[in-house]
Amino acid sequence: MVFGSAEAVAAALGSAPQQYREQPHAAFYIYPGEDLTASERALQFLCGKANVHLRQAPAGSISLRVSREFADLAGPMAGVEVSLKLKEADAVITETSDFATLISAGETSVFIRFQRHSIPFFCCASSKMVDIDEPIRSGFYDVKEQFCSAVPLVMFIRHIFREVAWSPQELGACLIVDDPLLRKRYGSCDFWKLGELMRTHDFTTNIAFIPWNWRRTAPADGEFFRNEGGRFSVSIHGCDHIGAEFGATSPDVLNSRAKLAQLRMRNHEARTGIRHDTVMIFPQGIFSSACPEILKRNGFLAAVNTEITPMDSANARTRIRDVWDIAIMGYGDFPIFTRRYAQHGLENFAFDLLLGKPCLIVSHHDFFKDDCVQLIQLIENLHSLNCSLHWRPLGDVIRRACRRRVTGASSEEIEMYGTELLIDNCSDRSMEIRVCKRDDRTDQIAAIFCDERLVTPKNQNGYLLLEDIITAHAEKRLRVIYREQVEAANINRSLPFELSVAVRRILSEVRDDYLSRSQSLSSSAVGLKNILSRHN
Repeated sequence: MVFGSAEAVAAALGSAPQQYREQPHAAFYIYPGEDLTASERALQFLCGKANVHLRQAPAGSISLRVSREFADLAGPMAGVEVSLKLKEADAVITETSDFATLISAGETSVFIRFQRHSIPFFCCASSKMVDIDEPIRSGFYDVKEQFCSAVPLVMFIRHIFREVAWSPQELGACLIVDDPLLRKRYGSCDFWKLGELMRTHDFTTNIAFIPWNWRRTAPADGEFFRNEGGRFSVSIHGCDHIGAEFGATSPDVLNSRAKLAQLRMRNHEARTGIRHDTVMIFPQGIFSSACPEILKRNGFLAAVNTEITPMDSANARTRIRDVWDIAIMGYGDFPIFTRRYAQHGLENFAFDLLLGKPCLIVSHHDFFKDDCVQLIQLIENLHSLNCSLHWRPLGDVIRRACRRRVTGASSEEIEMYGTELLIDNCSDRSMEIRVCKRDDRTDQIAAIFCDERLVTPKNQNGYLLLEDIITAHAEKRLRVIYREQVEAANINRSLPFELSVAVRRILSEVRDDYLSRSQSLSSSAVGLKNILSRHN
């Protein structure tokens, strides 16, 4: 496989064409250089067509469309359309009727494939090559910012190296609703109706439950959610859900809040019988670089977040390679799985799936207004993508989120992310597995279990390594148990502090249950929301 500018590849083929023609699996990925005119001449030489041209990208927004005709190559991106403004490094290719257009830009193309001397060439019209070590400072990763350089590259690599590259075990999916109490209706969300929609449209919902509310689930509501456990699941949404509570940098403060959140959720489960997943969803997406390791040491399975960088920006080290991974692992070797709002666009969900990431959707109660029109449209759009989504409870999505690659006729290597992993063997014969997990702090590990059997890992270059055999049509469960974080220091929770938390929670519910559902009070709801956003 050869990557290079059109000029460099043309020069190489011009000097030694036979050398490349004799390679049975040769394939070229080419792109323009800085001199567009020289790149155009090189492209004409490579494809043997004098009428093909490279042109500067048009000004203003343009509609890009990934072809459905080459669905095997495009994967979940097949058929995706997006309107955006092309970057300075982007160009377009004209007169491409003789080529396979993989991504079109109106009447032109930005990614094509052609054959010359039995060798496939893939030509991307962007001269920018993605630097996967480029840092990401804030917000979320938006593929529209690098569409013409990122999407063709990932599609090409996934297609050409499909026999040996990492691939996801499955593409898990779950809708996550932040904040609600566990009762049949919260704000604009009618959970009974949502249950019907889940059965009709085949999806699952996780409720990011605020542990402070642990005493507030009524017996009848508890029975409803227990009976709906196959579709509904519950995760942990902060502790008190106050401003930046997991953005603290003090290990003692973080440890205290993590332990209190866990205690409250255990008490809630004992009261109601509603099980929960030990998955942390950070309130307002705020976390510190020290927080993930504290969660790991307190028995959490993983974290899920919309924001991809910690609030202490001096310690932020999130790169493109991290957000292109199944989960971000750069903070304490603890996984932060990313999620998206509907307004991020179908193209971002599709690109995540192309990368092998789970499809996690974030919403609030107001997403369910107007008979859930927005929700139903999003679910239908996701189901229309060229992939098979496995809708599961959030914890099970994470337990099955891993990447695998074939290493032999009956052997695979598997990378584990969460503190638990469910591995399946769908084949008719036993399979040898080699599981690796990023973690260079083996002194923090108390035990590792494969099913219920204690196992001893090897350690190599910052990875834990485990080897085992899975029989045909069987499944194994791996669990990594960390030494518990030392008992939390006595963090002062004064009466005024407790009262302020209670007031914030009650005002939030008034906003969600009454103000936001009344058009006549909507302006008041906006004002109250702005006030609460500064304190919650």
